Amino acid sequence: MTPRRGSTVGGYSYQWSLFVDWCAAADVEALPASPITLAEFLAENPAGDAVQLRRVSAINRAHLDAGHPAPGRVTSIRIALNSVRSNRTIRRAEQYKTIAARLPISGSTAALFGRRDAVLLVLAGAGLSYRAIAELDRTDITTDSGSVWIDGRHRVGIAPNCATGFEPASIWHRWHTVLQFSECYPSTTLLAEHMQRNTFPDMSGLPQRLGPVAVPIDRWGHLPLPVTALTAAEVGAVIARHRTGVSPLHTPRRPIIRPSDGADRSEPITAPELVAAKLDSGYYRSGVEARRRAHTALADVPDMVDDVEDRIEKLLERTLQLLDSSASGGST
Repeated sequence: MTPRRGSTVGGYSYQWSLFVDWCAAADVEALPASPITLAEFLAENPAGDAVQLRRVSAINRAHLDAGHPAPGRVTSIRIALNSVRSNRTIRRAEQYKTIAARLPISGSTAALFGRRDAVLLVLAGAGLSYRAIAELDRTDITTDSGSVWIDGRHRVGIAPNCATGFEPASIWHRWHTVLQFSECYPSTTLLAEHMQRNTFPDMSGLPQRLGPVAVPIDRWGHLPLPVTALTAAEVGAVIARHRTGVSPLHTPRRPIIRPSDGADRSEPITAPELVAAKLDSGYYRSGVEARRRAHTALADVPDMVDDVEDRIEKLLERTLQLLDSSASGGST
């Protein structure tokens, strides 16, 4: 649909033509245009505020004359900005939930990290900043019918998802059990034994005590004593490693074997018959190279998506500031 020429030729023809030409070069729709397209146009064609406001007015007028919503109205920009933020929050939440569900919860030192990191991922997916997670206290978190509630100044609820089997309350209880056990029994060896067997005693009746949620763990599974909290930067580093698929290194502890009554109940071990396989001399090298190429090609994908969304958000915010600064003069 072509806008009526009476509105644009009089004072907006140049601004509208510039926008149409830019849209053609960028291979995007000029009419109707989205608020994101308008924001990108203004960013790639810098000018003073007065000129930019006139461009917005021209684009709005052309859209209104053609019967389309004006992409440069304050309300339109705010809706687009909220949509970008909402979509990113939803996408990240689902991504973090998927990662958290795959982390180990028992059997090794890595499971200790898995219990903690799953909680950090779920909290970040709920929209808490790294600083907020670092400052979060255990007493701020409660559970109710499978849901997790973050009280204090946050007032955030994280509900379970029966379709995917996501259980935020279980994820929190597993890590909270570790924190409570370490507080009552400050022994790394004893903690490792219970992690290995996943046989923690029932501590639900213990009083709730103050203490950070995000606690550092060294590579051997030692928790600090007295308990300290991770910094916001450290929380961000943990989440970034999981998001990019670069798992941190953990030094496994030797299995803990308790003495029995002395009877040897071990089964005789029969060595399997070895079958020699004829492999090409470059078999392993080519496999390693293929995995390296795949990792290099895909490792940056999550960050690229985040960068695009961050750029769009900044463009919309800049456009909104421009419109707000005009004090709603009626031209847009």
